[in-house]
Amino acid sequence: MTILAVYLIVLVVVGKKAAGQVKSNTDYLLSGRQMSWLIVAGCLVGTHFSGAAITTMSNFSYMYGLGGSLYELFTIIGFLICAMIYAKRVRLSGAFTISELFEIRYGLNVRLVAGFFIMLSGIAAAAAQFKAIGLIFSSMFGLPQNMGIVIAWCITAFYMILGGAAAANYTIIPQLLCCLIAFPLVAAWSYFKNGGMAVITAMQNLPENYFSLLGPSVKLILTWVLQWMWINNWGSQWYFQKASSARNVKHAKMGFMATGIALAVMAMIPGLVIGLMARAMYPDLVNTEQSLSLIVAQAPIVLGGLAMTGIFAAGMSTVDGCAMGAVTVIVRDFYQRALGHTDMSAEKMNRASRIITIIVLLIILTMATMFSSVVSALNFMIVFNTGNFGALIAALFWKKASKEGALISILSAGIFAIIWNVSGGSVRFEAAWWSLLISMILMVGISFIVSKTGPWWGARPKPVRAGIKQDIMEFLANRKASMTDFIDRFGYNAVELRLAVSELTMEGKISEVDYMTYKRSEFCSPGESYTKDASTARDIQMIIVVAVCILAFYIIWNIS
Repeated sequence: MTILAVYLIVLVVVGKKAAGQVKSNTDYLLSGRQMSWLIVAGCLVGTHFSGAAITTMSNFSYMYGLGGSLYELFTIIGFLICAMIYAKRVRLSGAFTISELFEIRYGLNVRLVAGFFIMLSGIAAAAAQFKAIGLIFSSMFGLPQNMGIVIAWCITAFYMILGGAAAANYTIIPQLLCCLIAFPLVAAWSYFKNGGMAVITAMQNLPENYFSLLGPSVKLILTWVLQWMWINNWGSQWYFQKASSARNVKHAKMGFMATGIALAVMAMIPGLVIGLMARAMYPDLVNTEQSLSLIVAQAPIVLGGLAMTGIFAAGMSTVDGCAMGAVTVIVRDFYQRALGHTDMSAEKMNRASRIITIIVLLIILTMATMFSSVVSALNFMIVFNTGNFGALIAALFWKKASKEGALISILSAGIFAIIWNVSGGSVRFEAAWWSLLISMILMVGISFIVSKTGPWWGARPKPVRAGIKQDIMEFLANRKASMTDFIDRFGYNAVELRLAVSELTMEGKISEVDYMTYKRSEFCSPGESYTKDASTARDIQMIIVVAVCILAFYIIWNIS
């Protein structure tokens, strides 16, 4: 408790220091877009490596043996894939949020609908972390779960309200140091102290394939692929926001790459060892989510205190990332964009952002005390993310993506997910797969139809005002810029701005030199124009993606 108290005091001091770094709303929400790859990786690791993640990793290793490591392995693979093909597109888009990208590609209505589901997902994810902290606090000290939740909430609320994303980035340093030291040491201590491989191989009455990667069912393995390799890594606002905050594309890609490597050392290997040792020491646990806290309780008092602090650190580092994602969506999409508060001073905007942060954190606290388990909270996070997946993939990689396909797919998949949750369906398996299938089929199918029939709704676009085109040309006089740079610079409606950029591109005055990034044509080299997405090959790729989703769904649905 002393070690934990010292750590929490450090967070308060660091969070107070971060408050002095906030000069604008971009500082508060995105830390000024100046994060190096090391800070990006630290924030990504801190956001993913949570109390819920390390608890669930050890839990699945306890239940399924070696195959439980696949839970985290697919996440690591997902981050490496993100480094290669996702981080660049996100950073070049210039968008603060996924929903902001949706307005640029699809329009305001799609942005607001998607923002609603992203907000729900972030709140549910943060609530899951507080629930994990409370569970482990209760297991370690025999005190009420809600006491641990409230302690962690008070500290998190203090530094987030003061410093926003800047505070989250500053506090990630002590949080990661604590986690990096604690869990590998606890795993190593338990392994050697309790007999190592000899005691593991001597276990009796184990499930079939306990020492095989096929210990979990194929259905569960495929669900982990869906949830952690794709939906969580690609569809989460908090990961999108970290890529968007990077100094440049190179730092965004390196950050995702370093995250995958770090998680193997910090989460997958220690979690596997802790789960196996807990099974050997406590073979008949009723609540297997307690496997981590029981091994921590065995450790020497200093190491155990450090690990307990690491659990708090892991949970709080994820809470601030997820909660900040929800706050950013509410501020940017609803408060600024929908309600029209775009011309406020930086001081007033930051004050409004802090008030919204308080409200979001209060909602998260209420939900954390209501969820029955960590897993139940994570289910909500995954399902709410899934509905946006088809529209996000299309927005990043397909020029034929339409507003009709995006709006219908997000609404259909999102409403289905809510109904399934409320009706008590098997959320972790069926709801996520159904949502993905609905999202991808409707997005791609409707967009192909719209490409032949033309828009289904909306007035014909008005002619672009000459002044907008002139502003864009002048802005590009000595730089290249993204669509979001134009929006932030001029404050024009995103649809009108997109039409102006399209006209200038067709007139040959500007060229798209990378994804949603433009230069004046006179400054472009002959091979610099970006045309990859216009080819038929991209259409075929989108059809293949949908076919793979249908095949995976068919396999899962027919496995008992």
